[in-house]
Amino acid sequence: MTGLNYLKGEPPILAKPDEEYPAWLWEFTKPRRLVDDGPGGKAEKWRLRLTHRQTLKDANFFKAK
Repeated sequence: MTGLNYLKGEPPILAKPDEEYPAWLWEFTKPRRLVDDGPGGKAEKWRLRLTHRQTLKDANFFKAK
């Protein structure tokens, strides 16, 4: 793959085939799954945080107009 190196004068970086990388590396491309552990758990806090962020974004969007 060309154009991967970002330093001038360095040899080109060669990407390896997918099979040569560890299996856990490909887990980062999948969406994150949280176990629903009931009220007050991590999944609920994550959902509330996303909802709150979106509410703030919507409020700021409408204020700007």
